[in-house]
Amino acid sequence: MELRSMVFALARTGRLSHADLLRTLPASRSRNADLGITGILVLNDVNVLGIAEGPAEAVRARIEAVRADPQNVSVQVLVDDPVDQRAFTDWSISFPTEDASIQATPGFVDLFAPGRSFNPAAAASRSLAILEWFLRTPAAQFRSRTSAAPVRERILDRTIEALRGTGPARCSIEQIARRSDLTVAEVQQHFPTMPLLLAAALAEWVQRVTAPYAPVAHEQGAVAYLCALSRAFAEEPALDRLIVAALATSADPGDPAGEAFLVSYRAFHTTIRVSLEADIAAGREPATMSPVSAAKQLLALFDGLRIQNLFDPDPDLPATFRRAVDRMRTGWSEPYAPADLRNGT
Repeated sequence: MELRSMVFALARTGRLSHADLLRTLPASRSRNADLGITGILVLNDVNVLGIAEGPAEAVRARIEAVRADPQNVSVQVLVDDPVDQRAFTDWSISFPTEDASIQATPGFVDLFAPGRSFNPAAAASRSLAILEWFLRTPAAQFRSRTSAAPVRERILDRTIEALRGTGPARCSIEQIARRSDLTVAEVQQHFPTMPLLLAAALAEWVQRVTAPYAPVAHEQGAVAYLCALSRAFAEEPALDRLIVAALATSADPGDPAGEAFLVSYRAFHTTIRVSLEADIAAGREPATMSPVSAAKQLLALFDGLRIQNLFDPDPDLPATFRRAVDRMRTGWSEPYAPADLRNGT
């Protein structure tokens, strides 16, 4: 039996009643147990994130039932992964509350408790990483995302879906327009050319993949963060194909689409350098390490292994990355020579 974990997000046309949720919780738990579905439904204002895991057909049927509810809008499947084991033992719900009687209800999990610790298992699970991100994102940010430019979001969603099935060279504005139920002119109102559309899709896709893992960098450091990302990127090979295609554009000075990629990449490089500085302060990395040099080395390894993986698939890319970093750390523990510091190596 194939076991899958699916993460879905949606917004409601009105707030779900906590009283109604608690009243129907026993029936929901019983129904999902009969179907072999475990997971969680998390609410924050009108925003909802769900994780459903179980037999593939049962989970997908449950998601389709969610889509069929007319009060659910912007239903998106964020993750649809095969898994070897479950992350949840049963079905539960969570929402912000200080009511002790609600917190004691069977099937209720208080994920919004002040001071709650980051779940370390999120570093190895896309589903749990997205859950951690959802818990740390203010509800108002989700409301603004839902209400702002829904047509633009639909175009980007359909572009990412198309890129998962074909390379960027075979994607066209006409194809994306058909997938989005729009005319070519309507797509071009938002993205005048295909390179600009691909650049926007790339930025959006990278944000979706990396944002859930930001807490890993803060809680466990830059190396753990990149290990988690190496796993996440390995599960999205089409994203790395798009990144490789973007490299040629970004090497062309003045190209608007390429410039957007360069800005994003430089920001990512800065994130790693700053995280390494924090690692030294926290004692996770040796004080002899140069954050500037180490960031370059880590990203060369991170990028190089992922590109290589497109042509020579590694069955466990995160483990390969980790072993290489462990060897790199040996060098970090040795004092840098003055010439090395001058050359930034």
